[in-house]
Amino acid sequence: MYPKLRDQLIQENLSNIAAQDSRLAAAVNGSGTKNPNFSIGQGTSSEANQWGKTWVGDGATKTSDGLGLISADGTRVYRPPTPKKSSFATTGVQANFETYNINPVTGQRSK
Repeated sequence: MYPKLRDQLIQENLSNIAAQDSRLAAAVNGSGTKNPNFSIGQGTSSEANQWGKTWVGDGATKTSDGLGLISADGTRVYRPPTPKKSSFATTGVQANFETYNINPVTGQRSK
């Protein structure tokens, strides 16, 4: 029963995140391809930081480098806006909203 309830709670949480903004919905829903790298749109650094806090949720902690945030369950990471040379960073600045799966046996995370 626990795995089913856990999965249901995860889905409800993601639905609530997606309801906050269309860009967060794009992050939740993915690109529809196997490529995990895609644009979810543009915004200001302030907006990105607010969405990032919503993305990782209550109980988030800093990432090991101290710059980003990781959700309490370890499945979502937000990396704040930084200068980047990337086709996705059309303004030269990019924030990252990442999702991870956690292997229940090994505890290993995979993007």
